[in-house]
Amino acid sequence: MKHSIIATMTFIVLACGVSSDTGINKSIFVADGEHKTNGLRSVNGSITVGNGVTVEGNCSTVNGRITIGENSQVGEVSCVNGSIHLDRKSQIEEVSCVNGSILIGSEVEVDGDVSTVNGSIKSKIYSRIAGNMGTVNGDMMAEQTSIGGNVETVNGDIDLLEKCVVKGDVIVNRENRKPRLKKYNELVITIDSGSKIIGDIEVKGDDPNVTVILAGGGEVLGEIINARVVRK
Repeated sequence: MKHSIIATMTFIVLACGVSSDTGINKSIFVADGEHKTNGLRSVNGSITVGNGVTVEGNCSTVNGRITIGENSQVGEVSCVNGSIHLDRKSQIEEVSCVNGSILIGSEVEVDGDVSTVNGSIKSKIYSRIAGNMGTVNGDMMAEQTSIGGNVETVNGDIDLLEKCVVKGDVIVNRENRKPRLKKYNELVITIDSGSKIIGDIEVKGDDPNVTVILAGGGEVLGEIINARVVRK
């Protein structure tokens, strides 16, 4: 599966070379203030977008890091085997990663979802994610961030801090445990410092081993389903 994903991404990069700035075995750098009418795609290289840049297309890499500078506007940002860093006040359509972490700086606007398969997600203050935020294997932490959709995970702690707001549900899906695993490791969801979940916390599966910590005025306006609750 891993090799097929990389092969597919590589094919897309090569196929889109006519309409994109493409790098094979090299990195791409866009200087401050530039305006790109095409997307940016790289295989075995990183993409660095400077400050105050507009990229009308998408940015994607296979085996490389993507960095988007301050006050820059980009379409979708995605990577396989890399990491993504969005600097303050950048505006992005959607963010996704297969193997790697995602760091969202302060005052960032994401119009869609933020997701990774194997990696963490961290969002700093005053940022807004219009869609869902989710991982399969990785921790998530959001500070004073507005999340318009759901927060979803299988294996990974969730920390919602500093008046963070989730307008949808928090969903933990532990229904498909592999037979060789006796039980899941404990997963902790912390809602602290005035943070709020408008919907439910729903934990799926038998014996999911999930603990919800409500502290510092953190609250869940909906139900907490199939999880242990600790109030501090």
